Amino acid sequence: MPFDRSSVTCSVCLLPSELPEAAVERFAARAAKPIEKVGVDPELGWVSGRHLLETRIDEQTAFAGGFLHLALRVTERKIPGALLRAQCRMQELAWEAENGREPGRKQRKAIREEVTEQLQPGMPPQIRGIPFVVDANDQKLYLGTTSLKMEDLFLESFRETIGFEPLPLTPENYVAIVRELDVDDLRTLVFTPDADQACEPEKSEVGRDFLTWLWFLQEEVGEVNLQQYGRFAVMIDGPLVFEATGAGAMESIVRRGSPTISAEAKAALMVGKKLKKAKLFLRHDGGDIWSATVDADRFAFSSLKLPEGEAMEAHAAFEERMTALYFFQRAFYGLFDQFLGEIRTPESAAALEKRLHGWVDRRESR
Repeated sequence: MPFDRSSVTCSVCLLPSELPEAAVERFAARAAKPIEKVGVDPELGWVSGRHLLETRIDEQTAFAGGFLHLALRVTERKIPGALLRAQCRMQELAWEAENGREPGRKQRKAIREEVTEQLQPGMPPQIRGIPFVVDANDQKLYLGTTSLKMEDLFLESFRETIGFEPLPLTPENYVAIVRELDVDDLRTLVFTPDADQACEPEKSEVGRDFLTWLWFLQEEVGEVNLQQYGRFAVMIDGPLVFEATGAGAMESIVRRGSPTISAEAKAALMVGKKLKKAKLFLRHDGGDIWSATVDADRFAFSSLKLPEGEAMEAHAAFEERMTALYFFQRAFYGLFDQFLGEIRTPESAAALEKRLHGWVDRRESR
């Protein structure tokens, strides 16, 4: 499971309520079937966070390092595409030989359904997991996917099991729920000094404004003091995914060399594009380093590398990793809070925009 070791792919959700006392029992009541009992229909069910075949959910298997750690397992018997096509073609040729003509669309559909019905029960089950960890002290849930389809599947299953849905802390949700602000009242920044190049956004761009601002922060300030969490150095690196919205999306990607000081990066800024995705490094003044690819539109984190821990025992090591993940998301949203403070009023947003224009205009590139 990705929360146990190596890099982490996740998004952060806010729990609108505490988990009920019988949460473990509720998950157990909707546990996945043993793999050998899975039929032909796709099945959803909860399993432990230790591995996708452990369908026993109790106080022993549901927790790691004091954190609730489970997964939603998706199980289905799939026929490989090449096998299905070959079997269908074989049946079509047999039908053609028997009837003296090629099968029409209706016949081909019937053949496909018959072949599927014959083959599917004998296919080995394929399993996928959506792991999650609950930090009850922080009222947060870390969801181990960045796929919108899998996220929706998880949220619906969680609601059916527990009675409420976790709220993904997207830029807009964070602004509205945590900061209690109207995102429409926040100024959408224009980074290009050339006003004629600016595009009228079709929706909120506060996430992209923030990620591009982090790039500005790295080059103009370097370090930020996040009060009780200490000082953090910020660095943005490639691949840099730029996009401008307006009449239509215009995306460009800068990968090679030194992306942040490339001519392509400056050109993207000059035509009004903003960062949609980039790699973010955070270095704490204590020496710990985090890195992740950030999706600015959703605040989803891919390939998140956590600082190396020292614990050897499995539960203690898991607790260390969750503590490191806690500090990362606290630092990330702490930086977002600072950015929101910069654009909170029309006057402060205008002053920031003027500094941003100067930053873009005087950038050296190669």
